[in-house]
This record gives sequence, structure tokens and C-alpha cells, in this order.
Amino acid sequence: MNRRRHVSVSLTLMTALMVLLVAGLAGMALWALRAVHAQAAHAEAARSVLNVGARIAAYLAAQPALRAPPDESAPWESFSRQVRALHAVEEGLQYVSVSRDGVTVFHEQTSALDGSAPAAAAPSRELRMTRRLLGVGDGAVPVFVFAQPVAGADGRPVLLEIGLRREAVAREEQALAAAIASMFRVALATIVVSFASCLVLVVWALRREGRREAQRRQEEHLAFAGLLANGIAHDFRNPMSALRLDVQLLQREAARGAEARPERLAELAERARQTVDRMDKVFQEFLDLSHPGDAAPAAVDLGACVRDCLALLAARFEHAGVRGELQIEAPEPVQVLAQRQALQRALVNVLTNAEQFSPRGAAVSVRIRREGRQAVLEVLDRGPGIPAAEQDRIFEMFVSRRPGGTGLGLFLARTAVERCGGAIRAENRPEGGACFRITLPLVSTPS
Repeated sequence: MNRRRHVSVSLTLMTALMVLLVAGLAGMALWALRAVHAQAAHAEAARSVLNVGARIAAYLAAQPALRAPPDESAPWESFSRQVRALHAVEEGLQYVSVSRDGVTVFHEQTSALDGSAPAAAAPSRELRMTRRLLGVGDGAVPVFVFAQPVAGADGRPVLLEIGLRREAVAREEQALAAAIASMFRVALATIVVSFASCLVLVVWALRREGRREAQRRQEEHLAFAGLLANGIAHDFRNPMSALRLDVQLLQREAARGAEARPERLAELAERARQTVDRMDKVFQEFLDLSHPGDAAPAAVDLGACVRDCLALLAARFEHAGVRGELQIEAPEPVQVLAQRQALQRALVNVLTNAEQFSPRGAAVSVRIRREGRQAVLEVLDRGPGIPAAEQDRIFEMFVSRRPGGTGLGLFLARTAVERCGGAIRAENRPEGGACFRITLPLVSTPS
């Protein structure tokens, strides 16, 4: 036998997991954004170094030393001082080299290197940037080489080469990366604090709402218990008084001994029995009210259910001189989704109410039809109808139009119908009598 296992997950836990999931997604998005910004910072740093190299090349290319005749040496000394001044400003400047006709006429290393000097670049008509490795002992230093052709004083081309360490890119990138890292840490801390505060507030709010809900349920249970107690006291006060009176009369009649009238004793005993039966009925209705049942809704043949209820009430109808009629104005079976026991209880109570207000010789009709996705069941009687002042209160607890009624039958009927997912309402018929209309959801059929 297979048993269904119901897994209950706390709403607080679900909400906390959702908040943590959103926080995790936000953190991942922030991490991805940081990676994208880091790539952008690297590209921006590279562009900055290229711009610096281009400006240095343009500045040195405009110096008189590159256009002076080859035999003059004074301009190269001034050119060397300018190179050293530029290195003081831009530490990434590795070397400056000038060649004419493939012959190096000026070369100055701005940083100490253990190895040979770099080879001269080929002449070019415009500034050109290349990458090169300068030997340093057993290793190599990567540099960016900027080559700028310059026309000399004799018209022959002079090639100006500038080497910038690739570390300059890292230095440029470091400032941007530090700023991005700082913003990332601040944003991450803000996210963590915000979501942690949100999580704490959500959990606190849910727990507070849970406590309030538990308190409301307890108050409702207490109020319902008080209502039941008041109802029991109300419905038992008169029967108990009548029973006490009947017992006293029965004792007096029995005390007469031989003069006691058997028919009087039988009458008093029958009255006491009827009172006890009525009290037992009230007890049963209160038990039904306090234990409504928790059966899952299932497919119920509405026509068969009505037939069972009419069969159950056949003796009562016969004693009251009332007929029960069933008219099904739709192809059978008309299956509804309901709790069979609760639906039977509701139909029995409504049919009993119709019988109590129907005159002898009348009929209580039950009509069933389909309307869209709902089944409609109507219970029609030929009684005096429902007073206008009571139509809105007829389904309330302890409201009864019949002397001696408990005021629970129609209340229990409404409770049972609503538990089945349906609705019930009452109205007067134009030709006289009352109509109780019950709507229930039909069982959906696969298309």
C-alpha cells in the first residue's frame, strides 16, 4: 500500500532561500561586472601608454638634433638631456635610439640593462608601434617600440626609436584596477549588508506574522468554542426544562399507585423520549460542526448522491406526507468534485428543511443541470417561502424559522458545500415556496 508523503517547507525558510539566491545572483553579476571593468581598465591603460609613446615620439622628433648635420655633436648632448628629463617624468621610457641610413647615430638607455642594445627598426614614413623583447642577462624585458621617421638637414631620413617598458601599462592599469577594486568592495559590502538586513527583516516579519496568525487561530478557536458552548446552552435549556417537567409529572403520576393512568404514563414517557432524541440530534449536529472531516475531494455522481439522500429520508417524507422528486436535466452521470460525506450532509439538511416547511401532499423537487463548468442543484419546496428580513441571515448559526429548530441545519449545509468548493443561496419562487440553489465544480474531463 503506497502512502503519500507530504513535505512541508517553512515559509520563513523558503523566503530566506529566495533572498540568499537573489543575493548570490547579485554577487555573481557584480563579480562579472568587475571582470569586464578590469578588461576595460587594461585596454584603457594600453591606449594611455600608446598615447604617451606617441606624444614622446612627436616631441623628440621635433628636436633640432634630428635635423642637424651629422658632424655636429652639441645638439645630441642637448637631446640626451631631454631624454633623461622625459625619463624622469615617464619611468617606463626604456631607451631612445636614432639611426641614419641604418647606422645608429644616437642611443641612450634610460634604465640599466644587462645585455646588448636593441636592434634598430626599419625606416618608416609614419609613427609605428611594435613589441620587442630586450635581452637582460638570461631573460628578456618586453617593451613597446615607437618608430618615427624624421627628415634630416641633408634630406636623408633619420629614424627615431623610443622604447617603453610594458610595465608602464601595468602602472597605468594599477590605478584603475585599485579604483575598481575599491568600488567592488564597497558595492559588495553594500549588497551583503542590504541583503542581510532584508533577510533579517523578512524573517522577523514572517515570524511575527506567524505568531499573529497562531494567535488569531487560537482566538478563533476560543471564540468558536464559546459560540458552541453558548449554542449548546441555548439549545439545551428549553429541552432540559421540558424534560425536568415531564419527569416530575411522571413521578407524580407514578406516586398515585393503583390510580395511576397508564395512558398518561405512556404519554409522559414518550414526551421524555422525544426530548432526549432532540437533544441527541443537537449533539450530533454539534459534533458534525466541530469535526468536519478532512477527506480529499473526489469525483461524486451527483444524481446517485441525491438518490441516496432521498432513500435515507424516505421514512421521514412518508410520515410527513411529502413526496421526493428528482429531475436530471443533463446526460448522466453528472460528476462533481466534492467530499461525498460533506455533500450528503448538506443535501440531507437542505432536504430536511424543505420537508419541514412543505404541506402534506406537496412534493419536494430536486433538479440537476449543467451550466458551463459547474453543476447546479436546486431544491424546490412549496412552503410559505423565506421572509425578506431573513433571506440574508438564513444560513447563519442558530438562525431558525421553525419553532424548536436548532438553527444549525442550514449553517452546516453551507459549511459543507463551501468545503466542497461550491456555493449555496436561497430565494423565493414566483409561484410560491423556496428554492435552494447549490453550485458545485464539475469534474474536468481530458480534452
